[in-house]
Amino acid sequence: SVLKKKDVFALTVNGDSMIDAFIDNGDMVLMEPIKDPNTLKNGNIVSAMVPGFGTTLKYFMKKGNKVFLEAANPRYDPIELNLEDVIFQGKLLAVWRKI
Repeated sequence: SVLKKKDVFALTVNGDSMIDAFIDNGDMVLMEPIKDPNTLKNGNIVSAMVPGFGTTLKYFMKKGNKVFLEAANPRYDPIELNLEDVIFQGKLLAVWRKI
């Protein structure tokens, strides 16, 4: 089960940048720590520490030496970075919504 994984952590979502992935403001996301960024695949939803942005939840896309953190909302532009400028914290495991 998800809760048996080691070092799983939760984040509360702020904002609507992932709304088209059915992740909304106020939702709680469960994240699995990323030990090695090379294991990330394009399309994974990650939490990443980005200089000037703080922690952000976005789709991971890698093209060459560049990383693009892409929102699931057309109103937000992708964040383009060098791989070494990003600290990846976690990969999405589950979403909880209060109803």
